[in-house]
Amino acid sequence: MEKILGIQLIRISTMIRRELDSQADAEQLHKATGGNGWILKYLARHEDQDVYQKDIEEHFSITRSTVSKVVKLMEEKGLIQRLPVPGDARLKKLVLTEQGRAVHRMADANMVRMEARLAEGFSPMELEQLFDFLRRLQENLKE
Repeated sequence: MEKILGIQLIRISTMIRRELDSQADAEQLHKATGGNGWILKYLARHEDQDVYQKDIEEHFSITRSTVSKVVKLMEEKGLIQRLPVPGDARLKKLVLTEQGRAVHRMADANMVRMEARLAEGFSPMELEQLFDFLRRLQENLKE
């Protein structure tokens, strides 16, 4: 095994994405490939709050242009809506559509199975250590 952190993290990320995509219900979940499923999950967990593109940028550490493209595609797929905010024409809050909620429920079931597979063979203490290590890696990369 190559002992280069970046390569190992890319491999794991690719394997997770590939596995989630392979579990997809072809008719519905093709709409939530890649990071869309994670964004749907975030929106579903924050439905009681106003969520804006900036929130997605910060939570997932992705650029404004990437979020704009992803949000536009998700809107075209009918998963989300961008709704105007009274008092500020520039702001648009992101809201799940009924179709987005349905796709989220299916994608979420796949993510739960994936999380269980990833955690196999790890004790609760080892998982806490792993999360601490991952948090530290993220801190090392913050600007």
